[in-house]
Amino acid sequence: MRERAVYVTSVERLSGKSVVAIALACLAKDEGLRAGYFKPVSLSCVPGPGGELVDEDVETMEEILGLEVGTCPLRLSGAELLRDYKDAEPSSLRERILGAYRRASGGKELMLIEGPHTLSAGSFLGCHVPRLASLLGAKLLIVMRYKDDFVVDEALQARDYCAHWDASISGIILNRVEAGEMEKAREIVKPLLEREGLKVLGLLPEDKVLGSLTVREVHEAIGGELIAGSGGLDNPVETVLVGAMTPESAIQYFRRVKNELIVTGGDRTDIVLAALEAGASALILTGNLYPSVKVLPRADELRIPMIVVPQDTYTTLQQVQRIVGRIKPRDTVRIAAAKRLVQENVNWKEALCE
Repeated sequence: MRERAVYVTSVERLSGKSVVAIALACLAKDEGLRAGYFKPVSLSCVPGPGGELVDEDVETMEEILGLEVGTCPLRLSGAELLRDYKDAEPSSLRERILGAYRRASGGKELMLIEGPHTLSAGSFLGCHVPRLASLLGAKLLIVMRYKDDFVVDEALQARDYCAHWDASISGIILNRVEAGEMEKAREIVKPLLEREGLKVLGLLPEDKVLGSLTVREVHEAIGGELIAGSGGLDNPVETVLVGAMTPESAIQYFRRVKNELIVTGGDRTDIVLAALEAGASALILTGNLYPSVKVLPRADELRIPMIVVPQDTYTTLQQVQRIVGRIKPRDTVRIAAAKRLVQENVNWKEALCE
């Protein structure tokens, strides 16, 4: 019979929830705990090779813990979510989730449960995080991205929302804390939250290994036609920028950062040239528009990939942002980085065992 259920969740996208869940799974395994994993609702599924819906986070956790398929009973695609489930009966969905959870948790000492990108996601199905946490008897571990002082307000709002559903918060992890903000996070933010009854279990610094991608990973995720610069597919991507300004402004803008991926309209040859001269990691050209053929040899020479996609710039930007920080099942480098980051900066034994 399981002794503890930890529901790892967040209040917004790109908080690092999955990274923390993966690290906790690795640490639980190292401790010899009989650990299981469960994701009641996945809203980030994509079609797999056979047309089935696939969630890479689920696949990664199943691989780490050696679990059988079936740890995610409700796999949804956000594209047609309302249309596909407009006639669904919430109570039957919750029963389906509860039955799957009973099977997944059999014989486990610890269950790691992962929520979608926000606490409220799935509300129209009656399957939002606080309600499911109460149903499954799990305590919430909330991972929050530290962006500014308003993280305190967001944490308190999350506390009050969870309390409405009688869901208990075991702790908060503040993630992606920049070096210049770490002292404030430790000396001011943490005491403020704990005074309000929210235990801060860790402060995770920004980690470039976890936050970065390669151009190859971006290309695999969004597709498109590689028209030049194939020699640079392993270039690192740390920052994503939109090229929608004059060439003069663009060259200065691009030179302020490094390892940048530029997303711009394919007809903006002036921006393409500015990005090449600034040493960008890659360019994604949107709208199925191609630049002048004159720039292609220069991209090959500089080993800067240029990828043409049919989507508009906004949609492409969203697609790229969805894969930032995502760890694939056999991505041993990022899995090790996630484990080390949590092990060194989080009171993980309390998160797992107390």
